[in-house]
Amino acid sequence: MSMSLPRAARLHILAIGFYGLLAFIILYAIIFNNGVRVAGFDHFNYNWNFWWIRHALSNPGLNIYVNDFVMAPHTVNFGYHALTAFWYPVWALVEPLAGTLTAMTVIIFLMCFLNGYILFVLLLREGAAPALALLGGALLQASPVSRYFYYNNHINLGDWFWLPASILLWQQIIRAAQKGSVGGSLMWGGVLGLAIWGIGHTDLQFPIFVAFWLVPYALWTLWRILRPTSVGLTNRYSSLGIVMAAAIVALVVGGGLLWFAGPLPYMRSFGGALAPGPVEDRPGIPFPRGYLSLDPVWWWWNTPTLGGSVSILLILSLIASLIMRRRFSTPMSPNRVGRWFWLLVLIPPLLLSMGPNIDLFGVSIPMPFRLLHAITNGNFRMPWRLAPIFVAAAAVFIVQTWTPILFPPRTKILPATGTRTPRALPIFALVVVMLLSAFDIRLYETAPLDPALQPYDFYTEIGREQGAPYEGEVILEVPTAAGTGEILVGETRPIQYQFYGMSHQKRMLNGFISRTPLDNFWPIRYDDPLLAWLGQRRFLEADKVEPELRQIINDWPVGYIVVHQDDVGRNGPTPQEIIGYLNSLPDLVCPVWVERDAVVYRTSWHPDGCPARTPPQTGSGAYHIDIGSSGDERFIGWGWHWPELVGGSTTWRWTGEYPQTKLYVDLPSAAYQVSLAAQAFVEPRQVRLLVNHVPLQITASTSDTVTVLPDTLQTFTFALPAELVGKGKQLTVTLEYDSVIVPVEVGQSDDPRKLAVAVDWIDFTPQ
Repeated sequence: MSMSLPRAARLHILAIGFYGLLAFIILYAIIFNNGVRVAGFDHFNYNWNFWWIRHALSNPGLNIYVNDFVMAPHTVNFGYHALTAFWYPVWALVEPLAGTLTAMTVIIFLMCFLNGYILFVLLLREGAAPALALLGGALLQASPVSRYFYYNNHINLGDWFWLPASILLWQQIIRAAQKGSVGGSLMWGGVLGLAIWGIGHTDLQFPIFVAFWLVPYALWTLWRILRPTSVGLTNRYSSLGIVMAAAIVALVVGGGLLWFAGPLPYMRSFGGALAPGPVEDRPGIPFPRGYLSLDPVWWWWNTPTLGGSVSILLILSLIASLIMRRRFSTPMSPNRVGRWFWLLVLIPPLLLSMGPNIDLFGVSIPMPFRLLHAITNGNFRMPWRLAPIFVAAAAVFIVQTWTPILFPPRTKILPATGTRTPRALPIFALVVVMLLSAFDIRLYETAPLDPALQPYDFYTEIGREQGAPYEGEVILEVPTAAGTGEILVGETRPIQYQFYGMSHQKRMLNGFISRTPLDNFWPIRYDDPLLAWLGQRRFLEADKVEPELRQIINDWPVGYIVVHQDDVGRNGPTPQEIIGYLNSLPDLVCPVWVERDAVVYRTSWHPDGCPARTPPQTGSGAYHIDIGSSGDERFIGWGWHWPELVGGSTTWRWTGEYPQTKLYVDLPSAAYQVSLAAQAFVEPRQVRLLVNHVPLQITASTSDTVTVLPDTLQTFTFALPAELVGKGKQLTVTLEYDSVIVPVEVGQSDDPRKLAVAVDWIDFTPQ
């Protein structure tokens, strides 16, 4: 005996496969680049959010919504921050098994899939033909404004499945009430309350988004309950009472959970000035162009467009509805609403998505978004984010319009021919529409992905520092940068260093909080002498920087300073300025790790202290510094240019940025021969070598000056007496040269640097 699944089950399995495949087509670039490249600037924020939720829940004394783990040392209210805790259970399940980036890819895939599938379920409930219901879900799932959120890692704003999900839950309340089931209706009210809790934990804007659907739908269905029907007046009022009771349960459960296990009390206590900006700066979808075509770059926040598919199908559906309104009608039931209702629902988000103004025939017309912007005190910043609400409602209207036209009941006879409606032609037409829509919105096109932040072992080492006093320390990342949804200070890449907080598990200055008072980060832009300089937005003022550095090391306290040379600008003057300056402050900081592009300094506050800055020894016993190779950053001071690779094997650095170039070393007490390999630029250079400001004599000579020739490396040896070495702590080695040459000024190249001599290596050989 063969067993087959019911038709409804087979239909849902087909839909799951369809929307799963569509999600794969939309997201294939993210899936295939998982762990290597990431979707969007904001990826670091949501990964850190989930780590933070777990960290705060598992460590007594930490508060998810009030902490100083980002933008330290300020204590920040996270009430308006997009934690997106709704997706945390998925992350918590996947992250231990496959890592945080894989967990985020899984979340984006689920979000994309659910956007199509849940709308499909609602469309079936609303009487749509299954084939058209598939189209309706795809219009929302694959819309350019939906794909924007996928490819920018906005897992807080791409969850448009909440729109149909809220309607489906409300329908369950109505069904139970119409059956006279008080318990069932109240139970579904509780489930809707849980959904409201989830909506609030998705993003604080999503209750606004869902209200555009749920509020008018609920009012419409309540009005339908009270309409005169064959049901008695008592039964109507009884059903209305049950529904109202269930609605109250939903609001109490949702609101109570958001208060006692959510952000509401912290939102209430939020204080401080935000920077929402003027309404004129808010980007809307340009009308009518943006509703009829897709911009070349659809993945930027300030170039939102929809393509023409939805708008054209909507217009055709409206025309068809007007022409054929008497011949065909959408099947109705007490739990369904007509397509005209959905046409009304789509109008408000459509108008709001156009932004603060539209320009028609040279006339600027103010739009309703201005009112929404004012009501939310400027915190609702992106009018085009309402476009998916319009798309989803338009999909319902389109599908409900064409269902009775293309897929009438099997028994229906066409008036003109007296024959049954053929099924092949509508299916073929539907496939053509899907293909044209896919071409219109460039479904084949993916947004560019950013390289994932490179991992560093030293962050894991710092993360192993647990317990007092380590849990109080701050990691200061260089360049300094921070931001909110309103404004970014500094370059975008350094803000992403917040991602490393998942490894080092400490407080940090750099990072992103959706909404936070300006005072928490604005001074680092220009006003703070140290932090603005470390972000290279202000020139170095040593007399102001050193006292501030000394203060914050002890007061914040700062345990480590991490200099990211790749983001500072490796081939430029900035790294040697920052690294050279920090290396000149041995009583405050000391380099402990050099890993790829990062140089890590431990501060004088740190209980583990500083290791000696002694160069590694060679087989001959010499202490060797390979200038230009990774790790020389532990020793270099001001005056060195960036490292260069010459001839495929030689690494060196040019000197000349300052009249003197310095090195810092620690050596065991002894006398030494100091040897170095150097080459002058263009002309011979007169060079002296000093230790602690004392010139060293050339070995077997009474002179302290050598002549360094161009075109080839030469080795020079100097005598370093034991009495000058002393205890060997914090020795300053200085190269002093008579002049410099700028290549661009002598026609050698377009290099604007001041060049004196290049140094390949320096050895300190005990005598």
